[in-house]
Amino acid sequence: MLSLTPWLERLNALGGPVVQLAADVDAAQSAKEWPSRMLVLGRDTVTHHDMSNGATHLVKPEVLLVTGIQRINLPLGNTDDELTLLRKPMLDGLINWVPEGCDSAIKWQRGQILALKPHALFWVDVFTTEYRW
Repeated sequence: MLSLTPWLERLNALGGPVVQLAADVDAAQSAKEWPSRMLVLGRDTVTHHDMSNGATHLVKPEVLLVTGIQRINLPLGNTDDELTLLRKPMLDGLINWVPEGCDSAIKWQRGQILALKPHALFWVDVFTTEYRW
């Protein structure tokens, strides 16, 4: 199983708000401090190879990075994009990095709004990597 500890260490070394672990996306949306950044282990896609003496399975886990920002009213013409400022260093720090125990570099799959609540906007970026088990 993929360990998120190296991911946390790498992201927290970048500075900014502390990245924490969350059990699922609902827990990631229960942030108490703003902005928030949470790592969530997503689903694992497993490809089974022919059974033989050295049978292996290719595991492709998804890791979700949930970023939450407070919704606030900004003056017209304000070009500050808090979400982009929070996400860019994390994307740059993860994409093409090979975590310990993995066989391939991290790939960014997609990003989208996870939830728009009265008090906050939550964005999720989905990353994948591969390892043999």
